Amino acid sequence: MIPLSEWWGGFSMPETARSNSVWRTVGKLRRNHPAGWRATGWTLSAVFAAGVAALAGQQVQASWGRWAVGGYALAALVTWRWRHPAARATAAVAALLGAVIAPLIWLVTGGRDMPTTGMGALTVVKRAGRLLLETGSPYLPIEQLTGPESLNPYGPPLTVFGLPHALGLDGWAGNPRTWFGLSAILLGYAALRHLRADRPVLTLVAAFGSPVLALPFVLGGTDLPVLGLLVISVALLAHGRRTALAGAALGVACAMKVTALPVLLVIVPMLLVRHGRRPALVFTGSGLLAALAAGVATAPAMLTGPYDLIRNMILFPLRLTPQQTTAASPMPGQMVATGESGKLLMTIFLVIMMATVCVYLWRRPARDVATALLQVTAIWTLIFSLAPSTRYGYFIYPLLTLGLHRIVKAHHPAPSEPSTARAFIYDHA
Repeated sequence: MIPLSEWWGGFSMPETARSNSVWRTVGKLRRNHPAGWRATGWTLSAVFAAGVAALAGQQVQASWGRWAVGGYALAALVTWRWRHPAARATAAVAALLGAVIAPLIWLVTGGRDMPTTGMGALTVVKRAGRLLLETGSPYLPIEQLTGPESLNPYGPPLTVFGLPHALGLDGWAGNPRTWFGLSAILLGYAALRHLRADRPVLTLVAAFGSPVLALPFVLGGTDLPVLGLLVISVALLAHGRRTALAGAALGVACAMKVTALPVLLVIVPMLLVRHGRRPALVFTGSGLLAALAAGVATAPAMLTGPYDLIRNMILFPLRLTPQQTTAASPMPGQMVATGESGKLLMTIFLVIMMATVCVYLWRRPARDVATALLQVTAIWTLIFSLAPSTRYGYFIYPLLTLGLHRIVKAHHPAPSEPSTARAFIYDHA
């Protein structure tokens, strides 16, 4: 995982763009003035945090912005003015302190009485953990559904993060936010080690200090463990071995949230064309088995009737239930999906679009993991822009894959001959 400041300075443009003189100039400036580019990234982060503090309609988000703007401003100042080898690490730590540590401490001290609007995911996951222990299902039966807060749009495996609270743990130990963050940190560090990234600890600190990960961390975003599983899956694939383990990690991520599915759509054609049938089958089979095993373990009651799962995880996000999701943003899909006809129109359009994307991916599969990340980025951007219910926070997915693309391309260039890669993966599948 890589921070906003690093993406700004490190994203490699497509080959067609590199021929453009503008991008050549940008690349030259980036290479000759890396500190300036990082400082620009931290400055933009401070501007973003200031905007959140001033414009956010939820107190918890505004509180994050007020704390984070100071950390980002200090990080930018250190990077601009201090020409020392330790400046990069100092800036990253300052950003982490201001954007993550300070807001979290404030939430359990001075901000305890603040409205929890914007952190509803924590309540849903806690309730899911309690329901799993009591009924064997993380979902409320249809007769108990009242409003949008009574539905659970997450997959059964995400319920494990609510079990500590359901088992009686209090404070940080019983808060799903703690386990969301820890799982993402551990998986992210393991992924960076597998990718042989330079200074993985510093990269991880800067990544979680950036607005892309700091804000969802503080708000208790359920995307963090999903992103951690996606990152470790990509790292294992880029490393050229443990295809089955990579598939299992992606399978559990897809079982947690359907937002992870585009990665599967991109990786399977890449493996099939680049490395042959066996690695593709190993990856797909291990992912399917892991998803099924995780789902059964965390929702055994679903074996007798999957209707609650379909209602909560599929129909509710598509606005096809009487209880309407509160996810909203002025994106094209959200604006069109007004009324029953608009919802149906956007759902049909999404199905057609995804079918077209699948055909394209099978006809033009990615040639390597780095290219696959760019394809996933484009698909996620389309989906989150056109979905009937969406939030700006979902764009954490394409932003993360852009940063991961830079690391993968720098440390794991594509093999020149498919046959060589195929033989290697056959030996290590």
